Amino acid sequence: MPFDLEKIGRFLKARREEKGFTIAQVSSVLCVRKSLIEALEQGNWAMLPHHVYVKGYIKEYANFLNVFKEIADDLVEEEKTIAPEIPIQQTVNPPRKKIPRKAFVYSVIIIVLIGYLVASRVQREQAYTPSVEATSHVSSSGTVSRGPGENKSSASSATDKKMLMISCQERTWISVIIDDSEKKEFMLNPQDVIMLSAKERFDLLIGNAGGIKMFLNGKDVQFAGKNGEVKRIKLS
Repeated sequence: MPFDLEKIGRFLKARREEKGFTIAQVSSVLCVRKSLIEALEQGNWAMLPHHVYVKGYIKEYANFLNVFKEIADDLVEEEKTIAPEIPIQQTVNPPRKKIPRKAFVYSVIIIVLIGYLVASRVQREQAYTPSVEATSHVSSSGTVSRGPGENKSSASSATDKKMLMISCQERTWISVIIDDSEKKEFMLNPQDVIMLSAKERFDLLIGNAGGIKMFLNGKDVQFAGKNGEVKRIKLS
């Protein structure tokens, strides 16, 4: 493992107890599950994601307790001892040409955006399609026909939704709260793309801020971050 999690976990637990915080309180403030906080304090790698995200959790936890300076050296020194991985040449055949990752990701983004724009245009055309009858009436069979005003209101409610597309370039973990009520979590791999919808806002906690791109209603959010950086952002 890249650093001594057991040592750091014991330190964080001791400082938390000194300050009188419970695991539930830390979980609520950091928006991280209690099981992950417990795994950090116990040094239990089996219950945790990739060490890049674990490092981000440790930074947030330590900053919350105002003790990050006391463990910063442990993290840096351990990282310097990691030996680089040496690729093994398995065959003498020339490598196959692969499509660059960025080119693939951008192709997927363009396809999704085109689909979104086409769907939006269809919804707008449906919203402004005139009805044959100007008023509502009940037919002889008992079926209610609605006037054009009702059609427009139902169509506009569909187009008022906010659509968020997240494209993953490097492996990352994301937690999102939609409209302050619905919470979702994702572990994304390179080239994964997800679409989310909300009436008003998104509240995101991102485990690897340098590994994703986001588009809100087809527009680039211009979200920027470093690899391994844990970052929170609200979109509305």
